[in-house]
Amino acid sequence: MRGMATMTLDGNLSLQISKDPQKHRVVTEEIDGLIRVYNDGHVERFQIVPCVTSILPPEFGVNSGDIVIDKLSKIWARFYVPKYHGKKIPLLVYFHGGGFCVGSAAWSCYHDFLAKLAAGANCIIMSVNYSLAPENPLPAAYEDGFKALMWIKQQALSGVTDHQWWSSHCNFCNIFLAGDSAGASIAYNVALRIGDAAPPL
Repeated sequence: MRGMATMTLDGNLSLQISKDPQKHRVVTEEIDGLIRVYNDGHVERFQIVPCVTSILPPEFGVNSGDIVIDKLSKIWARFYVPKYHGKKIPLLVYFHGGGFCVGSAAWSCYHDFLAKLAAGANCIIMSVNYSLAPENPLPAAYEDGFKALMWIKQQALSGVTDHQWWSSHCNFCNIFLAGDSAGASIAYNVALRIGDAAPPL
């Protein structure tokens, strides 16, 4: 992260000894307006984009919902399923951007964009919410991306799952990876790992 951020000190920060540890924290790393890291390990992210629930207006013609992928690592994904037209449709696995340290599958900009993309492209979209740095430095995000793909494989092999509302419409033989910014890097690294897997995935 040091290559991405500038070292700064908050001019409004009091360095006087206090019973409240928050009053004498020192900022060690900061990306202005995005994220601030303190010397005690505390991370503060600024809400530059609002997070929204999975609810969509009926006119979108898309059902959406959140599913936990891995409870231990707290990976979850938001699914977008367009109106069913009688055949199984492709799955697009999407990874959001944010320099590996900010961003969320719940950000309103991604929520609206991916809902419209699912409807326009007639595909199911799985938007993965992966671990962020600096709490979880790379390659954690890459590992989360691969775990998401392994979870999809498990759903495909199991046949009957608790998530029929999306899996019953999915053509598991037609899966694509995509992302923007840091998310594009995750998609690329996951694709490389899949290509090197033995036996093939």
